Amino acid sequence: MKATVEVNRTRLYYEDTGTGMPVLFIHGMCGHANVWDDLVRRLSPDFRCIAYDRRGHTRSAPVGDVVRTVGLHADDAAALIETLGIAPCLVVGSSGGARIGVDLVRRYPELLRGAVLSEPPLLGLNPEAASAFIGELQPRVEAAIARGGPEAAVDAFFGYVCPGLWDAIDEVHRQTYRDNHVELFGDLKMPPYQISLADLGQIRVPCRMIVGTKTLPIFRQITNLVASAIPGAGLIEIPDSGHVTYAENPDAFTTSVREFVAGLAASPAS
Repeated sequence: MKATVEVNRTRLYYEDTGTGMPVLFIHGMCGHANVWDDLVRRLSPDFRCIAYDRRGHTRSAPVGDVVRTVGLHADDAAALIETLGIAPCLVVGSSGGARIGVDLVRRYPELLRGAVLSEPPLLGLNPEAASAFIGELQPRVEAAIARGGPEAAVDAFFGYVCPGLWDAIDEVHRQTYRDNHVELFGDLKMPPYQISLADLGQIRVPCRMIVGTKTLPIFRQITNLVASAIPGAGLIEIPDSGHVTYAENPDAFTTSVREFVAGLAASPAS
């Protein structure tokens, strides 16, 4: 099913496929619901898979003059869960979507059964490495804007942060990311997300952290920090994968999700 729904003073597009335990997929930078299509195809025989376009992306309503924050996107996701009546659900997020997932498990634990979060860019946990990362990324993006405008900036961003994904997809799929270039700059200009290791230590929703073996060092460092801080959170390495683990090695990612759910079912709290 493909539909739109009014939640949290915006309109979100979503796709709802399959039956079973509900799973909400949250995409990352410049993405949309259909970046999850391959994973949904693999999981929908056993799970109810809901993927949506985040506020401002592709088929969802533009952001307008609202200040973008991680918390705003998490509020949208929580409202979507409540409106669709899928609580408690599993949330699966990648990159910026995983950062939103972290905020969800912190502030809306009653809506969640568990969370699989791949490489959330919680840059505030490692300011020195974050500064070096931005120092590498910013001139690439600025040079691309000067050379070819905002769509070229998307190419520069993904070419540096997610080269495995960018090399693997064709021009048609690259263009769907470029079309969301407004949200590239919107996300990059968001107020820094404030979180500490102590905050992460208060999380009680079962979590699994995922990291690619070929990702940038900063994402490996941060994901390790998060996995160590959240009680009981395991860390799974996805081989032959960079930052976008679910797309670069979908077999291993699917297996990890299924194993995590099996662990939830076997836990005493289930």
